[in-house]
This record gives sequence, C-alpha cells and structure tokens, in this order.
Amino acid sequence: MTDTASNITLVTTARRDLLATALLQDQHLTPEGLRARQRRELDAIRARLTAAMPAEPTTPDRQPILDALAPKGADDIALQAHQWAKVRALLDAGRDLPSIIADADRVRLAAILDALETMPEVLEDSRPEEVVDFIRGAVWERLVQVDPAAERIAAIERTNRPAIAWRTILEGLAATGEIPFDGLVLLREADAAAFDLLMDGDALAAPAPESGSIPRLVESLESVPA
Repeated sequence: MTDTASNITLVTTARRDLLATALLQDQHLTPEGLRARQRRELDAIRARLTAAMPAEPTTPDRQPILDALAPKGADDIALQAHQWAKVRALLDAGRDLPSIIADADRVRLAAILDALETMPEVLEDSRPEEVVDFIRGAVWERLVQVDPAAERIAAIERTNRPAIAWRTILEGLAATGEIPFDGLVLLREADAAAFDLLMDGDALAAPAPESGSIPRLVESLESVPA
C-alpha cells in the first residue's frame, strides 16, 4: 500500500530542507566548509528519500493475453480473415481505425493486431513505429473491456500506479532536487487529488523563484568530488 499523506509530507519536507540547504549562509565557515556542510545535508535528505521509497511493484505481463488472440486452427483463421475483410472495407469507406477499435469484439481486435504492421496506413506513415504503438495501446484498452483476463491484468496495473508514481517522484527528487515531470504525470493519472495536494504543498515548501537554487546546488555539488 502507498501512504499518500506520508509521501506528500516526505516530498514537501525534503523540498523545504533542500531550499534551506541551497540558501545556507554561515559566516563562520570557509567556502569549502560551507560546501561540505551542504553536501552532508544533501546526503541526509537523499537517505530519507531512499529509505521511504515504495517497493517496486511486480509488473503483470500482458503478452500471454495478447498471445491468446492468435488463431488456434483453421476455423479461427477463417474468422479473423472474415473480420479483417470487414475492417478493411470500413477503412476504405472512410472510417478511422481508432473508431473501429472502439466497438470491436475480441475476434476483430485479434484481426487488427495480426494485420497492423503491414497495413498501408502504417507503412506509408512517416512515423510507423509510433502509429503501431498507438494502435496497440488502443487495442489493449478495448480488450480490457471485452476480455476478463485482460481486465484482471488492468486491475493489477491500476493498483500499482500510485507506487510507480511515487517511486518515480522520489527517485527524481533524490537525484536532482526537483520533482520530476514524468512522476507528476504518473501521479496525476493515478491519484488526481494527491497530485493537487502535492503541488500546493510544494508551492509553499519551495516557492519560486527561490526554488531554482535547489537544482543549481545539486549540480554544483555533483560536479566537484567529495
């Protein structure tokens, strides 16, 4: 389980302490002594973040579900060919593939996946790999709606999303002193309320423009051996 409140407190406290460390002044210390103190405090903050890192969840494997779509015999091959002929006719009539996928059944989804990489619409695109990835994602989203086995995988993925988001945030924060954008995207998708609370808390803990001194401190300490 991911403790959202504790993670928000952990991140905002770390950001507050990082800002204090970046702005630290001590007239009793030499520049080298000040840097040494800042390094110790940065190391301590990183240790707190690392100690609180959620365990990396086990990622469920989608591939067996997708492999199960492959035809098992002559009858399945004929069914998929029939469905692909219908899909091709719809495409030729002006329908776009995502809209066809949106109401497809399992057999039609299997036919689309089987033909995807050799479709003229894919081969003629300037970025065919991106098109293939996009369509495969759309097929999976629809498969989750029509295939109980796919829905079970999707349920595990949904459960894992908060832990993945917080691991990404804590890893990025420990490395750079900043909350990583990709972690924020993941958190917003997993828990919009937690995302809002984190953003509000960070704005108070490390307000701009002062917070810009945090990554500069981290970069300067990383550039000089301890």
